[in-house]
Amino acid sequence: MADLSQLTAASLFNVKGWVAVVTGGGSGLGKITAQALAANGVKVYITGRRVDKLKETEMKHESGGSIIGVQMDVTDKASIEAGVAEIAKNEKFVNFLVNNAGVSTPGYGPSGMPQGTPAEISKIMLNNQTFDDWAWIYKVNVTSYYFTSAAFLPLLAAAKDNGYPEAGSILNISSISGITKESQNGQFSYNASKAATISLTEQLAVDFKRLKVRVNTLAPGYFPSEMTPIDKDDGSAEEHFQTKWGIPFGRAGQPRDYAQAVLNFAVNQYTTGATLVIDGAWLLAHA
Repeated sequence: MADLSQLTAASLFNVKGWVAVVTGGGSGLGKITAQALAANGVKVYITGRRVDKLKETEMKHESGGSIIGVQMDVTDKASIEAGVAEIAKNEKFVNFLVNNAGVSTPGYGPSGMPQGTPAEISKIMLNNQTFDDWAWIYKVNVTSYYFTSAAFLPLLAAAKDNGYPEAGSILNISSISGITKESQNGQFSYNASKAATISLTEQLAVDFKRLKVRVNTLAPGYFPSEMTPIDKDDGSAEEHFQTKWGIPFGRAGQPRDYAQAVLNFAVNQYTTGATLVIDGAWLLAHA
């Protein structure tokens, strides 16, 4: 018979004493991730370019967890390596790396999907973005995940040599936009980059399996953040989410919803190469 004490929520999600790194941890979903980990006794290093955001998020929690800011530009390889070196001064290992930093892209605008002749639609699409716009969003949303994962690999692998049953793992943050077949009002480059994030996760999971480093993807839908602000906060909010966003639950995702998904990936030692969609509209949109 199973030892039921090992099946309690407190035991299943015990991360106390862990060390984690969250890129883009000073705001939005990265901040929620860092706070959720710190609330459960994790020492969390958050990285970003904006020192003010990092400082605002720094904290110590009664659980023993904490959040510490480290300035690091994930689009610069030298800056990533310097960030790793800074953390390595204090830590012999990292249990959990969350590649969360990301940028969005404008769509067609309030007019929505372009109408008119093929020539008119062609002109709108050609003028909507530039080659540099596409290169930048891939640099942040995909390329940075590759170089950050590679740079932290020695610290992740070292967790197993420092008393833990497994090496550290990686969680890459994609989006429901990386799975949907729609352009979502013309955000082609963003959706394509988030789909690439999922592909990168699967490749890293295979290549890192020899080192026992798990790599997974979380694909959130509508959660409040700097990139997706809530534009309805009155009594019609439920109807707004149901009609505009197709979310049958009538609300945006909440920090608790997100934290539960993050912790699951952190502790489940039998999951790698997986993508979890956490979006209240997914079932309705694909019924």
